[in-house]
Amino acid sequence: LTLRIRDSGKGPPAPGPGFDVKRGRGGIREIEFYAQTHQLIHGGRDASLRVRGTRAGLDALAAAGWITAENAQVLGAAYDRLRAVEHRLQMVHDRQTHALPEGAALDNVARLDGLADGAALVAELTELTGASARIYEELIGRAEPAPAAAVMPVSALAASLAQWGLPDPRILAERIEAWRDGRFAAIRSPQAVEAWERLAPALLEAIAQSDDPMRAITRWERIIESVPSAITTFRLLDARPDLTSRLVAALTLAPVLSDELARKPELLDTLIDKDALDLPGETPAIVARMRGAAVREDYEALLDAIRIVTGEIRFALGIQLIEGLADPLAIARALSRTAEAAMQLAAEATAEEFSAKHGRIAGSELLILGLGRLGGGALTHASDLDIVYLFTGDFAAQSDGARPLGATTYYNRLASRVSAALSVPTAQGALYEVDTRLRPQGNQGPLAVSCEAFGKYQREAAWTWEHMALARARVLYGSPRARAQLEAVLAEVLGAPRDRAALREAVLGMRAEMAKHKRPTGPVDAKLVRGGLVDIEFLLHYLQLKGETADGRPLAQAAPDALSPDLEVALAGLAAAGLVPADLAQPHALMSRMLVAGRLLAPDGREPPPSGARALARACGFDSYAALEEAFALARLRVAEAWKQILGTDILETEQETPS
Repeated sequence: LTLRIRDSGKGPPAPGPGFDVKRGRGGIREIEFYAQTHQLIHGGRDASLRVRGTRAGLDALAAAGWITAENAQVLGAAYDRLRAVEHRLQMVHDRQTHALPEGAALDNVARLDGLADGAALVAELTELTGASARIYEELIGRAEPAPAAAVMPVSALAASLAQWGLPDPRILAERIEAWRDGRFAAIRSPQAVEAWERLAPALLEAIAQSDDPMRAITRWERIIESVPSAITTFRLLDARPDLTSRLVAALTLAPVLSDELARKPELLDTLIDKDALDLPGETPAIVARMRGAAVREDYEALLDAIRIVTGEIRFALGIQLIEGLADPLAIARALSRTAEAAMQLAAEATAEEFSAKHGRIAGSELLILGLGRLGGGALTHASDLDIVYLFTGDFAAQSDGARPLGATTYYNRLASRVSAALSVPTAQGALYEVDTRLRPQGNQGPLAVSCEAFGKYQREAAWTWEHMALARARVLYGSPRARAQLEAVLAEVLGAPRDRAALREAVLGMRAEMAKHKRPTGPVDAKLVRGGLVDIEFLLHYLQLKGETADGRPLAQAAPDALSPDLEVALAGLAAAGLVPADLAQPHALMSRMLVAGRLLAPDGREPPPSGARALARACGFDSYAALEEAFALARLRVAEAWKQILGTDILETEQETPS
């Protein structure tokens, strides 16, 4: 837009008679555009930037670190001075004008402003507008050729690419050189070209040495194609080699992260933000951050904000994982807190939006029950949200709105909208896959049922596998009173007496069927290999449903931690009750780390390429991939021993796995 304004302008390009202090190069409009562009780019995530006024915007951008304090000062001073000159121009002839007059009229404006003559005013404006124009051109990337000396010859780049072992080096060199031919705004201005030239050798060499250099080059190309300006990023990457390594890791080690970065280049900020690589706070703090990211006070803006913040956190956690900056177990808990925050806020906002049309039902409310890894508070980057919708109160009641609905219809429609709020893509993309198949009667049943109907179904009709699923159930949304009501139902179902022999046969039968139909995808599939996480979970759920300690006391009374949906806590509780070996916690922790890290570094379950294998080993606490393999094999043997000790069968003799 600014380029079109400049090109279509009728006045001179530099201060002098006829120069427009508002629309001219380095004038008021360009300073306003500079501030507003940065506010639009970053304001969705940073609420401190949502201020009125150009000078206030510049100060806020500098305070938040999005622009330099020097640039904010130069542009702010120029803006204030140009506004003052604009007012003087309009005072002379009492008319709306922004152009400098000629001769004596220009002298009059200058003297009105306290200067000796028009020449003094022109000299001052030349310096001011020149400085602000140079800063603005770093943002817009005015298409001007770089000095010939700054351009690396294609043949030299091709030679380097060949030396680094990249395929078709001449063709690839021509592709890379074409990035700065003016097609990409990020590498268009002389300043941008200069910054890119300084960064390119180190970045391209790091990419060439990665596991998947061509993928990295393609993703990087998509990034620079999408961003309006990258000069600051180029300079930071050049100044800090650790950031370059982090960028290359994101582009090559984890397909999930590289794809997300290519779709949302603004996530580059996460790589350079010193606070972005800290673990997020507790769920209420994440909810507050999501609320603060909404650019407007409406439902759609809130859904966008939820997606923005969730994407930022998930990306940052992925970087922490592949860089070995945090324990995968801590990352799994942080991913779960983030999902809970998104769910709570989406459900709350959707219920409010829904009630505007249909009202509310007195003495009744929606509940959301989390199951699986969500219920256990330990998600991975690939996890779906396994949830069940329930409601309290009389299922025959009716809402009090302008368009009243019966309770069952009301809550089924509301539940459907909550699922959509969590899963349907908005302008900010998708969020989560929501899986509601674990509800009573599965996909054939209603989406939301009353707590009373849920309890009746679980007591009278549910299968053993459904009760095993309830062992990892956790109430994630609802008032304290409603939560307590549902938790009482869960405790009653899980604590019900069972035939031990029938329970054992059911568990063994289900695990055998799973081994037959859901085989591991490769050697690092820590979930499905025999002796893996699924076998540990089956053991724990079997003992939880048995509901007794070794000496026959009720488990809920003697060892309440053993019934926790958090498997780490449950495992410790069962070990304290003498039901599982205490050292089973080590295999569970190792395999959990492998699962969380593997979802990024080895999503197909197969051994990752060398850099990915080293990152996987590092994430799991080992110096080498070979050491991780050895520890994994020993862990599986330990799980098999525990399985045989508790259930009396040998799982490794009958394991069915796909070859690596």
